[in-house]
Amino acid sequence: MSKQQNKTDQSEELQMTRERIIAATSKVLAEKGYDATTLREISREAQAAPGLVHYYFGGKDQLLVEVLQEAGQRFNQTMKLLVQEVPADQALDAFLTKLYERVGQEPNVYRLRYESFSLGLHNPLIEPKVRERLAQRREEIGSVMAKVLESDTKGSAIDPNTLASLLLPLFDGLALQKIMDPTFDLDASYQLLARMLHSLLSHAGE
Repeated sequence: MSKQQNKTDQSEELQMTRERIIAATSKVLAEKGYDATTLREISREAQAAPGLVHYYFGGKDQLLVEVLQEAGQRFNQTMKLLVQEVPADQALDAFLTKLYERVGQEPNVYRLRYESFSLGLHNPLIEPKVRERLAQRREEIGSVMAKVLESDTKGSAIDPNTLASLLLPLFDGLALQKIMDPTFDLDASYQLLARMLHSLLSHAGE
């Protein structure tokens, strides 16, 4: 086997280990919370040597941010592809439907996000990373909304980044209510949000 092949195999193995660590972190942090989680528990769940966790991430704070970044970037790619593939007049509804479905499909992502907000308010090590992640999420939502707005000539009068800054707390707040109270009518809330956004687009530029 060539040296190049060995390097390729090692690189793939290290990448798989990194992905296992991130997946394990998401699971353990969501179950136990930030304060009660140890790096040893994460290592055990990931079936990885504790030293590798330190090597890749350094500590829990960076791990938490990495988990959220990875989940956000993966979902954002899905949303961009979705908006590009569906007919222009259906893009907004498709976007909102995916966000609605994500609350039930990935509740742990939301749980970790709320935990990061709380930690960011009090932990000086985490605060800049949470601020950066919030900026990234506004950018992610804004990029998708820019695609949605391109399909509507009136919608072009709306700044997608400003719209993203309004939608971000709406999405997080609705998910929080559903996670804390399973009886909360998330469907009705998203239907109303869809009507409000369609109305906003139809009256933009007037």
